[in-house]
Amino acid sequence: MSTISPADVRVLPSGPNLSERVKSWIPVAAPIAIALVIVALRVQFGQTKFLYDGTLIVLALVCYLFAAVIGLIEMYAEKAVLGRWGLWMAASGYMFNVAAWGTRWVAAGDREGWIRWIFRYVPFANLYDLSIAFAMGAGLTTVIICRKKENRVVMGVSMLMAALVIALAIFLGRQFIDLPPVLDSYWRPIHVGIASTSYGVVLVCFSIAVLYLLKDGFRIQAMGVFVALLGLGIFGTINRFGLLSSGTYGLNVMFGGDEGGDSLPLRATIPVVGPVMLLALGLLIAALVCFASDLYKDDDGLKRYGVMALWASAGAQVASLGVLFAQMSSLKGNLASHVNVAAQASYPKVAQFLGGASAADMQRTLAQNNAQLSVTANSNPVELGALLTLLALTGLVLLFSFRTERVMSRLPSLERLDDLMYKTAGVAFVGLAMLLITGAIWANESWGRYWGWDSKETGALVAWLAYAGFLHTRIAHGWTGRRSAYFAIAGFLLVIFTYLGVSYLLPGLHSYA
Repeated sequence: MSTISPADVRVLPSGPNLSERVKSWIPVAAPIAIALVIVALRVQFGQTKFLYDGTLIVLALVCYLFAAVIGLIEMYAEKAVLGRWGLWMAASGYMFNVAAWGTRWVAAGDREGWIRWIFRYVPFANLYDLSIAFAMGAGLTTVIICRKKENRVVMGVSMLMAALVIALAIFLGRQFIDLPPVLDSYWRPIHVGIASTSYGVVLVCFSIAVLYLLKDGFRIQAMGVFVALLGLGIFGTINRFGLLSSGTYGLNVMFGGDEGGDSLPLRATIPVVGPVMLLALGLLIAALVCFASDLYKDDDGLKRYGVMALWASAGAQVASLGVLFAQMSSLKGNLASHVNVAAQASYPKVAQFLGGASAADMQRTLAQNNAQLSVTANSNPVELGALLTLLALTGLVLLFSFRTERVMSRLPSLERLDDLMYKTAGVAFVGLAMLLITGAIWANESWGRYWGWDSKETGALVAWLAYAGFLHTRIAHGWTGRRSAYFAIAGFLLVIFTYLGVSYLLPGLHSYA
């Protein structure tokens, strides 16, 4: 009869006990609890005696940026404390984000004296509301994933993207709008709430896909080519208004001040900014040529020149944005001389707005109201948001080009990243499906039809099909890894186009333009 020695006995590692599992959810539960307290205090003391949603959303932006910086630093520094700090900064940003959304709900009710049912005032009325909820969904998803320390490097990219969404919301302005009665339905908070949460999950899935490609050895040159092409598209979109070719940059004119002003359907040319943007564009083209040539010839010298051109382009982008924001302040109240009414493509709308019979009459009207004219970040939020996004992505490529091997070694394993990508894509698929279903029900209640091939409806369907393709190719054909990452990135781009591109560029019932 054989005996079993102690050396033959294997002790399997035990999983976390109940207490540890509960503690791991504190970064998720604590921010929500504190945010509810802040909202309750706002109800108790009122807006004039307590923080309001505008201040809270700026605090959320600051925390998200700190979490992003800490997460990116952690890719290079093996310090466990950095991961903890980053997690709590992300959780703090999420807390301020939830509190901002909640206090805006209270402010919306106070604005009308709570004359209707409470869910009538859920802040899902315009693109500002959707944007802060979008960032809130990204913050929640990031905190849930980053509870495990081996996943915390994800926050470097996801928190940066969430910060960009909040920056766009701030550019949009926090003005309230009155919804038409046809849209006053209890399906509105359900549909838009599902949309914003799903968008947040999609953002984190995209971040994981980018890190997967980096870990899998996806070449920095290829990332540089993608960012350069994106930059060409952004600058090309700007140039369709004749802004760069004229040596200037333009913003829509605001009439009536920064807060609550009406955006005139004409553009004021902002001097100096255009040439600096042209320089950034030229350097992007140079980087594109160098990176593409390196991919073809495998020449490290070309990569070095491409990185140098990208650094120079990033500097020009920073300079153009700095000059632009400086010009916004200096031109306030002195814009009439920078507006050529007769040259505007939207001349009939300008005539209707200003009530002028001729371009000369309208020019005189502008001059008479010079003190009330201004250009601000609210004047063209999508364009400014695109420029900031380009700068952020340029910075990521430059950061990852530095000691790339070290970054790859600090990232989680390919298997873990692939698993996270699969799980978040699965949640995104379900969320986008529910978005389509609830949107159809709401559309039938409001407009008498479930589906009308409106531009945003079509965009949402195409984005959902991208994630359906992700799951189908994975389950039916065994696709994993890099091919799945491509699907995740494509799905994110389609969601962003639905979220912004359709809203501003294409006509439809969902247009915010």
